[in-house]
Amino acid sequence: MGRTRNFDLTEALDRATREFWEKGYAGTSLDDLTEAMGIARPSLYRAFGNKEQLFARVVEHFENIYLDFVDDALATHPVGLVVQRLLEGTVRACAGPSTPPGSLLIHGAPASSPEDEAIRKLLSERIDIYENRLAGRFSRASAAGELPAGIDCRAMAAFVITHCCGMALRAKSGASPEYLTAEIKFVMRALPAPLAKTARMPRASGLFGDGCEPPR
Repeated sequence: MGRTRNFDLTEALDRATREFWEKGYAGTSLDDLTEAMGIARPSLYRAFGNKEQLFARVVEHFENIYLDFVDDALATHPVGLVVQRLLEGTVRACAGPSTPPGSLLIHGAPASSPEDEAIRKLLSERIDIYENRLAGRFSRASAAGELPAGIDCRAMAAFVITHCCGMALRAKSGASPEYLTAEIKFVMRALPAPLAKTARMPRASGLFGDGCEPPR
């Protein structure tokens, strides 16, 4: 007879997600994972497979739980609010008070680790999917006359996603939610007029909040 699982699968997966999120794939050991998840190695292997298989499950969990704002943002009208809500959601996910700073998709695999190429490829492909979805949303808006004719929807989507990735990097280095939120106003101004006009940005006294002090 098989052994009965005596732990909550979803809770264990969330704890593993936070470990990888904070330390990255290479920086997270099996001992880190079993301690955080509250299970022994045999239980981890039976429930999730090896470390790489667990990480793939973690990425899916991270997207379903912590990037759930993306679907709602892409469905938003008018199209300017799509960008604003993607950026605002990124701030919540990457600089929230109850989660590790940064993004699992950005910090999950180090660039200088050849043995983790499969992990790096997985994360790169996931980011590409978000860029493709946003480019498709812009293309539909362009076809509906919401954006100027001839606009490069792919380049604009790349600009937005690259900025989301940059916000994750700033959050990892300690930028506050207030700092990142104020920055959104300036990002929106860099986009074509129809996008900026439809956004509803809160008033901000400066890029770094009040005055011109850098983030702390």
